[in-house]
Amino acid sequence: MGEVISVVNQKGGVGKSTMASILARNLAKTHRVLLIDFDGQATLTELVDLPSHFDADFLDEYRKTDSISKIFERETIEPLDITSILKDENGKSIVPINELHFIPSAGNSMSFIAESVSAGKDLMLKKFLGKIKGDYDYIVIDALPSVTTLFKNVLLASDALIIPIQTKTNAIAGANSFLKILDEVLGDYENSYKHIFVLPTMYNKQRKDDNDTLAEIMTGYMKYLKALTHLGKIPSSMLDAIPERSV
Repeated sequence: MGEVISVVNQKGGVGKSTMASILARNLAKTHRVLLIDFDGQATLTELVDLPSHFDADFLDEYRKTDSISKIFERETIEPLDITSILKDENGKSIVPINELHFIPSAGNSMSFIAESVSAGKDLMLKKFLGKIKGDYDYIVIDALPSVTTLFKNVLLASDALIIPIQTKTNAIAGANSFLKILDEVLGDYENSYKHIFVLPTMYNKQRKDDNDTLAEIMTGYMKYLKALTHLGKIPSSMLDAIPERSV
């Protein structure tokens, strides 16, 4: 059964979509992977760059019938096979490659469609993924940066979370507020995760502020996470910082 890994944050501009793309790309070298853009901003969909590889008429029709918002209309979705267009950071084809499928965002209409559902709307993504988990080793989701029905869907469907946080001045306060919101949502739904990963991003080791913030993430932020009522019970760890030039 595929493990669902979601990249989440309440703040945009932290490299969330880029991290989801890189993670899926690397996992797909040896595994069957499904990548989902669950953000109405559709940044990940732009990164995948479907128009460069598929006919425009085909894409128009595909978005009408198979964007991720269709789960709220209780319709089936056929993921798009993008295995053949997978590239590394330098634009070269990745080989060996196993399998990478993609479900694009429906854009700004996603939130409206989700809120229009009358019952069980927070669990629609979890139900959908439950039907297709067996087809993949990993499912990577790029979540929207706001606490809405869409966001709750991602939280409740995930097995593990990756939380990007900028190594910039004043980033910690907002990050702590986000953790508190996550903890409250988990308390309401009694959901849990296998692991939570904290990922420092946009790190410039030449800057004192970046180094100070990274040190604060390693100590105060991780301590705050482990002290929370629900999140604190889940195994958590900090990943190596991602350099600014990579995001």
